[in-house]
Amino acid sequence: MNEKRKDERMNFGHEVQWVAWLAAFSLSCGSSSTGGSGSGNLSVVLAAEETISDGLDAGSGDENILDGFDVRFNRYIVAIGNVAMSQVGGANPQSSSVLAVADFTSLPSTQPEVTAFNGIATGQYTRFGFETPPPSNGVLNVNGVATEDIDAMVANGWSYIIEGTITQVSDGVTKSFLIEADVPTVYSDCALDGMESGVNVAGNSSVDITLHGDHIFFNGFPEEEGNVMRLAQWLWDIEDSDSNELLTRTDFEAATDVGSLFPSPPSGAYELTGGPITPISNAWDFIRAQLGTQGHIFGEGECEWSPL
Repeated sequence: MNEKRKDERMNFGHEVQWVAWLAAFSLSCGSSSTGGSGSGNLSVVLAAEETISDGLDAGSGDENILDGFDVRFNRYIVAIGNVAMSQVGGANPQSSSVLAVADFTSLPSTQPEVTAFNGIATGQYTRFGFETPPPSNGVLNVNGVATEDIDAMVANGWSYIIEGTITQVSDGVTKSFLIEADVPTVYSDCALDGMESGVNVAGNSSVDITLHGDHIFFNGFPEEEGNVMRLAQWLWDIEDSDSNELLTRTDFEAATDVGSLFPSPPSGAYELTGGPITPISNAWDFIRAQLGTQGHIFGEGECEWSPL
């Protein structure tokens, strides 16, 4: 099942969002949507979203965690790439088999390049997408991800390593969590809201891929991100079943009381249908399902998603 989402993310940073919109607008000018008369270049880069690099804060705002928890990420390592795109009717198809591993908590502001398409037909590429598959040996290391982390991803088929902390602000108590997950996903038909679908190639162009780190705290899988609540009580309530002071897959899989962790109306706010994993039988299912929905372009540009 695919989804489209909108989100008015003021905390993503006015300057970053303005640059993304300005870039998308400028690239959409000066060439035909069915192909230009010349050739151009497209650089595909990675951009960090503030929910990953800065974390999420407790509060009452649209971007806050509403039930009293701060979340910080120490590592947010993702395997990402396999970009593909085409113009109207599948014309001028372009694809890249380059797969990169990057830690989105420490991406440089210069936006590292994953792959590039050089000397291709100009114009609007109305179909644009990418994937998050498990990496293989020789994967591109974008920003100095530790060799042991990459080796573990290759050996175990993980597409994500996410490490962080959750703090209950009422008393300052903190718990640590580690998510090592296989969430191979295809993101397709990406588009920036209000603009033509895909990306435009006109001279030297670029498109940035962004992941939204707050999805695992969404209260479901809504059609529009603006309708979500960000809640973290479920993560706090996970029991450390193996008593190692770190919440891991073992603990998440053991958390099978879905009705208590993710209560639905009228007593709760969760709606667990409509995601890439159904039914959701435990907290691990919920985490993997939410990770399979977080791909975007130009910061806020939505993508359809489907399991790879």
